Amino acid sequence: MAAIDPVLPAGNRKLAEALRTLRPMLPPSLDTYTAIAAQAAMDCGSERLSKTTISRYFSGKLIAPGWFICWLHTATRPRQHTGDLAPPLEELLTLQRSANNPTDCSGCNRLTKELGRSEADRLTAMSRRWRLERTLAACLDSSRRAGSGAGSQDRPASRRGPLNTLPVPYYRADRHNEVNDIRAAENVTMQVSALASEQKHHEATATLSNAGVALPPEELVAVVVGLRSRQVRDEAETLLQMYARDQPADNVIRLACELLKYELISDAETLLRAAVK
Repeated sequence: MAAIDPVLPAGNRKLAEALRTLRPMLPPSLDTYTAIAAQAAMDCGSERLSKTTISRYFSGKLIAPGWFICWLHTATRPRQHTGDLAPPLEELLTLQRSANNPTDCSGCNRLTKELGRSEADRLTAMSRRWRLERTLAACLDSSRRAGSGAGSQDRPASRRGPLNTLPVPYYRADRHNEVNDIRAAENVTMQVSALASEQKHHEATATLSNAGVALPPEELVAVVVGLRSRQVRDEAETLLQMYARDQPADNVIRLACELLKYELISDAETLLRAAVK
């Protein structure tokens, strides 16, 4: 197993140390990260994790989700007769909650919360500004076409037909809407991808948490699609887990519907399953 980085937050280190005590208690068939990932997905009906993700759980670089901790604790039970007792499940889940919501440093926590609120306010303001720009562009476009007088000349009644919209949308307004709809999501996707490539998973998780608060489900689904397309699967799953845990039921259902529109069936199932838990 990779060594635990001493610069990781205390909550991450404590959870990783507790999970590492369970590793020797697993059956011989689960002696590799690949086997652990496959068996956990099969037993829990979850999307299969990568061996890199499992390694990050045990090294503290990624906070293990609750369902995986429950499965890991259950998998060690057949070997507890040897005398090696696993920590209580309640203790492991408490460590997991503490890692997600660190309380070991009041000063750091206060600054982290302030930074999170500032980032959420910034993303909210950006999203609101882009919506206003889109609305303004549509108003200017309508005013421009109305003021040009094009097609307003009277024609003989015998030749005058019903007014129909053009089959092709107006280029500028249509392109403006298309760009603004996903600009905030693309910004978040690029930030998270860059942080993940630098192994800064704690900062990436904080960015995703802020995005989940600031962006509506219709834009947040673009973040999931963008992360999947960039092969940043761990962060996409983390986003779904946090959103299911922190957001109200209506928002979770709206996000699940948007995921289904993109045929991300496994992501929708992951979201709803986490919300039920």
